[in-house]
Amino acid sequence: MSAYSKLKASNVKAIRKTTSRARISSNCKCKEDHKSCGCGRRVDPAVEAMQDAGKELSDIFKQLKDEHKAEKLVRAIRCRDAKAVQSLLDCKCHVVCFFCSRDKDCVRICCAFGRNHDVTVTFDICVKRAQDECRRNFLF
Repeated sequence: MSAYSKLKASNVKAIRKTTSRARISSNCKCKEDHKSCGCGRRVDPAVEAMQDAGKELSDIFKQLKDEHKAEKLVRAIRCRDAKAVQSLLDCKCHVVCFFCSRDKDCVRICCAFGRNHDVTVTFDICVKRAQDECRRNFLF
């Protein structure tokens, strides 16, 4: 007799795991963002603002592929010229402060997105200080 025939189905128990997640049920058959059907689901404005932030920041950094614009930004950061940095960025972004970090000059930038500034993104851009062979600071 094999080992398989000795098992009985009555000895097997099924354990069901319960979860605390709430399910949202809707009678809506609309698969889009529910604007057209009038269902009770609303779009969170922060989600739209986050998508806007991604697009805008991508465009800002994409323009830095141009060597002339990248050179202007590096010079503006090293000279701590907020107006020049601001002119290269979108109007939704502003310079918070300039600071130094070891051998780098940095600028902190804050950008706000959405109708009510639902999403803010703050980031730093740091450029290494230019030095000659004698290790003296040198600006181009």
